[in-house]
Amino acid sequence: MRAALFHAYGPADALTVQDVPDPVLTRPTDVHIAVHAAAINPIDWKIRAGSQRGALRLQLPYVGGLDVAGEVLQVGSDVSRFAVGDAVMGCPAWQRWGSYAEQCVVDEGLLTHKPAELTFEQAAALPLAGLTAWQCLLPRLAQQTGQRVLVQAGSGGVGHLAVQIAKHHGAWVATTCSERNHELVTSLGADQAIDYRSQRWWEELSDLDVVLDALGGEERTRALRAVKRGGRVASIVSGMPANTARYGPTLGVLATGLGIAGFWLQGRLRGVDASTVVKRTRPDQLAELAELVVQGAISVVIDRSFPLDEIAQAHAYGETGRIRGKVVIRCR
Repeated sequence: MRAALFHAYGPADALTVQDVPDPVLTRPTDVHIAVHAAAINPIDWKIRAGSQRGALRLQLPYVGGLDVAGEVLQVGSDVSRFAVGDAVMGCPAWQRWGSYAEQCVVDEGLLTHKPAELTFEQAAALPLAGLTAWQCLLPRLAQQTGQRVLVQAGSGGVGHLAVQIAKHHGAWVATTCSERNHELVTSLGADQAIDYRSQRWWEELSDLDVVLDALGGEERTRALRAVKRGGRVASIVSGMPANTARYGPTLGVLATGLGIAGFWLQGRLRGVDASTVVKRTRPDQLAELAELVVQGAISVVIDRSFPLDEIAQAHAYGETGRIRGKVVIRCR
C-alpha cells in the first residue's frame, strides 16, 4: 500500500509518500480498514515536528493520521460490532500507524459506523475535532439552556463544531475569529463574532458560563476572570510545543504538567472548573455527533481536500493557521 510517513522529525516536507507493507491484524479486536479519507489536525503537525516527543514515544518511521473513514476489509476474532464491507469512522490510536495511508488497522473500540448520508470526507473530518468540542462543552451545556459560552477560534476545526454544538444545546454563543470569518461563524449560529485583531474579547464579555480556550497562555487567565463562579474553562492547549522548544523533550513534559496543574489550581481558587481536555475516543458520542450531522443540526465545514500525494502541502497549509473548518486527505 501507499502511505505518508516521516523518517525523522521535521517540517512539513519531512512527510513522504512511499510503498510500505499492508498492515495486518495483530489483536483479536483489530479492524482492518481500506481508508477512503483522513483529516489533519494541529496535533498531527506537532507530532511530526517533534514537539510531542517527550510524551509520545514513536518508533520511526511513522505514519500519522488520527481521523479515519473507510470500509472494513477484515476483522479480528473478537470483533462483534463490525463486519467486512461496513463503512466506519473513528480515531486511530497514536501508538500505531495512522490513517495517512491506503489502509490502516484500528481497534474496534475506537470506531463507529458511518451513516450512509455522510460522505467519507465528512466522516473523516468529524471524529477528533468533534469529540474534542463535545467533551469540552458537555455534559455542562446539557444541564440547562441559555448558558453564555465563548468559543475561541470559532472558524477552526474544533471551534466551528463547538459553536454548533453549543447552539444545539440552547446556549448563547460568542466566538473570536478574524473579520473575514464573521459571516461563516454567524451562519453556524454564533450570536456575537469578535475580531481578535481589533477587539479585546475580555472587554466585550463577562459573566460567562463556559469558555473553550483554544489559545492557552494569558488567554486562559483572562478566561478564568471572565467566567462566573461555578463556571467552566475547558482548554485544548497543553503548552507542550512551547515547553519542548524551551526546555527540551523531558523537562518540557514536566513543565507542561506543572502548567496544567497550575491552571487547575487557579480555577479552584476562583471557584471555576478549569480543565485541560485531552480527547477520549467515545464511539457512542461520535455516533451521536454523526447523527446530528445527518439531521442537519451540525454541518462539517471542509476548507480544502488534498490527495494523499500532497500530504506535505496539506500540513504546510494547516500550519498557516488560516484553515476554515477542516482539511481532508483523500486516500483513494
